[in-house]
Amino acid sequence: LLPACGSGFLFMLVAYVVISPTGAGHSVVPPHVGHTTRTGSATAPTPRSVNVSTLDQSVPDSPPPGVTWQIVDTLAIPFSTTAGPASVVGGIPSGFAHTPTGALIAMAQIVSRISVQPNFMAVTETDVANTAGKATFSQLVAAGGVGNPPDPSPGTYAQLAGFQFVSYTPTTAVVQLLSGLPDSSYEVSTLTVAWDGTDWQLVFGPAGTVSPNQQVVSSPVGFVIWGGV
Repeated sequence: LLPACGSGFLFMLVAYVVISPTGAGHSVVPPHVGHTTRTGSATAPTPRSVNVSTLDQSVPDSPPPGVTWQIVDTLAIPFSTTAGPASVVGGIPSGFAHTPTGALIAMAQIVSRISVQPNFMAVTETDVANTAGKATFSQLVAAGGVGNPPDPSPGTYAQLAGFQFVSYTPTTAVVQLLSGLPDSSYEVSTLTVAWDGTDWQLVFGPAGTVSPNQQVVSSPVGFVIWGGV
């Protein structure tokens, strides 16, 4: 989720965003519908028309069952048999269950794809809540003229390593995501998703960032260990 090394414009904005191993910026790439996704073991999630009352509304305190992982641009992204996404079209996921696990999967899916896909702005348009923060993010990206590389080298990104729910209501979920760093430490970022009536959407902060803060910790203690690599 975090770049494995270096720092850059998008890194400062999204905290999980792509930069090159040398720290050099990239030109924004137009939507790339045919972008490669390797491995395809995920099964189709339960359709979103399923009655919410029949779904598990408990906040997960262990790895959610029925999750498989696909590698997208070297980053492992979770798919759930019951929590979604129900579809991914042109690299844009949708159809997440209206449950705590659905919120978690949506958060991981959306922030990961914004971080690694060349068409990250298309993902942003669809899967990020329409707030002032979203507008600020778009303006800063346009002004900076940067984007995600089409073929990142293995090791460019730190991988998702765990999570911890801060709060959950049927309208808003706040979760701390843990990512592993090359020096065996971990970075913690706090992310929010909101239910828009039909699906979960990532919420950017007023400054156009995903997380209000990030901190490095030496141990994953206190987090549910969860990742695909």
